[in-house]
Order: sequence, then C-alpha cells, then structure tokens
Amino acid sequence: MFMWLAARQRPDFRTINRFRSERMKDVLESIFTAVLQFLVAAKYVKLEHYFVDGTKIEANANRYTFVWVRQSSSTR
Repeated sequence: MFMWLAARQRPDFRTINRFRSERMKDVLESIFTAVLQFLVAAKYVKLEHYFVDGTKIEANANRYTFVWVRQSSSTR
C-alpha cells in the first residue's frame, strides 16, 4: 500500500533522516515509551535490570591498513 501511495519512489537516507529529525522528533520518545509499556504489560520484557552500553569503538574500515615504503638503495 505504501509503495502504491508513493508511486514506487524510494526515498534516500537524507530524506528519511530529515523526516525523522524534523517531523518525528517530538513523538519518537512517546512512541518508544508506549511500546516499552506494552511489552512490560504483555510480560515480554522485565524492567528489573537494564544496561546502557555507551561503548565507542573506532572503526578501521580501510582495506589497506599499512603503507608500503620503498627503501632506497642508500639505506640498505
């Protein structure tokens, strides 16, 4: 149904991010809270213990992580 309404257009990540940040900013927290309360009431999750992971890991996605150095004949 959504594809038909959108005439098969596919939004890029910028469009989705702009929609989330501009139009959904005020309601995302209330939606998350409502879903969490529903899951607790249905006994899918318990709120006895919860953990927040703030770990930040530096990614090294470069395929070539080292640099080839050619030694000159004078240093050999």
